[in-house]
Amino acid sequence: MKKLFTLCLFVFGLLLTTQTVNAQQQKFSTEVNQKAYQKAVEYGRHLKADQDTQEAMYTAFQEYYDKTNTLNNTHKVGTSDYTELQTQINKRLLSLLENALNEEQFGRYLELTDQIKEE
Repeated sequence: MKKLFTLCLFVFGLLLTTQTVNAQQQKFSTEVNQKAYQKAVEYGRHLKADQDTQEAMYTAFQEYYDKTNTLNNTHKVGTSDYTELQTQINKRLLSLLENALNEEQFGRYLELTDQIKEE
């Protein structure tokens, strides 16, 4: 009987903590999703991207904003670690967008964001 009671308390405790974590994660994801959606729509309009391309852009921006938020929460701005990780995040975004966009669209994206393609 004691084991059953202990098991029930343990499961109840897990359910409470899971709901709390999900609520916090959902709020964070909503902010990231909103920013990613806005960027995907904005650049999709300028690049005349189709629906599939915009979805791929959305996923890329979603990953970018998620990683950027994590970086801002874990590292102090201006440190060498922060700068190095930020560079890696930016390169990852460019890589994902290069795969999602055709050559012309990607070139136009670089022009819009004032970036130079590194060969």
